[in-house]
Amino acid sequence: MTDRAIGFPLGQLFPGVAMDAAEIDVTGLAYDSRMVRPGDLFFALSGSKADGARFAASAVRAGAVAVVTGAPLPVGVPTIVVPLPRRTMAEIAHRFYGHPDRLIDLVGVVGTNGKSTVAAGLQTVWESAGISAGLVGTVAHRWGKVSIAATRTTPEAPDLDRLLAQMQGDGVRRVAMEVSSHALVLDRVWGLNYRGGIFTNLTRDHLDFHGTFENYRAAKRLFFERLDASDCFAAINVDDPSWRVFAEASAAARLIRYSANCADADLRLTIVMHDLSGTRGRLIYKHQSWPFESPLWGRFNHSNLAAIAAGAIGSGVDGAVVARGLSGFHGVPGRAERINSAAPYSVFVDYAHTPDALQAVLGAARPLVRGRLLVLFGCGGDRDRGKRPEMAQAVERWADRIYLTSDNPRSEDPGAIINEVKAGFTPSTLESKVWCNPDRARAIAQAVADAQPGDGVFLCGKGHEDTQDVAGVVHPFSDRDVVAGVLTADAPPGGGGSHPRAAVDPGGDPPPTERSPRSGA
Repeated sequence: MTDRAIGFPLGQLFPGVAMDAAEIDVTGLAYDSRMVRPGDLFFALSGSKADGARFAASAVRAGAVAVVTGAPLPVGVPTIVVPLPRRTMAEIAHRFYGHPDRLIDLVGVVGTNGKSTVAAGLQTVWESAGISAGLVGTVAHRWGKVSIAATRTTPEAPDLDRLLAQMQGDGVRRVAMEVSSHALVLDRVWGLNYRGGIFTNLTRDHLDFHGTFENYRAAKRLFFERLDASDCFAAINVDDPSWRVFAEASAAARLIRYSANCADADLRLTIVMHDLSGTRGRLIYKHQSWPFESPLWGRFNHSNLAAIAAGAIGSGVDGAVVARGLSGFHGVPGRAERINSAAPYSVFVDYAHTPDALQAVLGAARPLVRGRLLVLFGCGGDRDRGKRPEMAQAVERWADRIYLTSDNPRSEDPGAIINEVKAGFTPSTLESKVWCNPDRARAIAQAVADAQPGDGVFLCGKGHEDTQDVAGVVHPFSDRDVVAGVLTADAPPGGGGSHPRAAVDPGGDPPPTERSPRSGA
């Protein structure tokens, strides 16, 4: 299916529209005036940085045949005034693309950490069971041989419906979808018919958008409140302190309590062997159990594996098939991803960019790394500033050496961000373990150069990302590419662009080449 439909009369999309406008042919949906094509219906949405009403005239000049808005606009084409334009956009997108969510089984994955791994793992297990499956996720949208790079975790409603319609047209029967808190609050998934949901965990994130942790939790809860059919399932992680909130919200659904630790959960894992090469154990569901093996390591991934299993069993896959399917899932790019190398130390790239995510991955790695734990991280600009010192504290607890650098500084001064992060370290750690350089490529090169046999180097924050946003300019940048270059040649000269207000300055700290004692184990 193409992204341009045959066309709908405006009156069919909006019953009751004025008679002189009802026969206008709508051949596409748009919410960005720069992407409008002739025949589009344009949605003038209010955003955090701009009001779409300002761009309605531009959309009309580009060929929009009508405008949906929250207030009347004199733009020379029919305007349809609605109280909630975003919600209306979702409802119209469902009609325009033929309600693809009614023809495939959607399972949403909701939580702070682990969504990408769980959604991708669920797709893999479904496919191992012979079910044609798709994925909507942070890294990519995938089905069959198709892979489309993702620009956000959950697409806007028209993009999402078009994507689902393409999948359904290609024979996809089930789709695992990462559902972000932004998507829930901004009605990107309003009205979609989900057959199940998985709650991974809830920790601090996106408070720049939600304001408080309570608002953030309430946003996540919305998903489970909308699972209103008794044949839906809700897989809830009982290891998370907020699990009861989500279980209560899922009262209309079939509840599966899963755990990597709790003996009385409906579904749980028992771990027999665990090291950096993977995990071996048993999957237990009610009164049955099956052996499983997985190339994934770490306690956080044990929880992810339990979530994958709960989602697969909840959607009707036999437990024995699920256990076999787990062995074929090798994880998601940029999530605790080991970089192939003949070096006598290990290098990992990970997306951890919150205090709890850092705590999870580093806490899991510490007992498995024979030598020192060398950790590189930074904090994003124009985002929740309150988590910056907390991220420092999480890293300090486990790391033997710390490389503090940039991670998408955006419009902020990278040096100022680093100073706010440094406030979270104890003075002794700051003096003896922390090396600062806002040039991320040079910081990566330094961390790898300092590694000794048996050490583990963790490059945290960017994971799969392949750009760096500096002072409003998006530069090509990939931790994986940089470290691959460092391991095979000389260090690259720069770190994805420089900031006009910040010199590349390591702060006078000497390169941390000496071996330091293990800490925080």
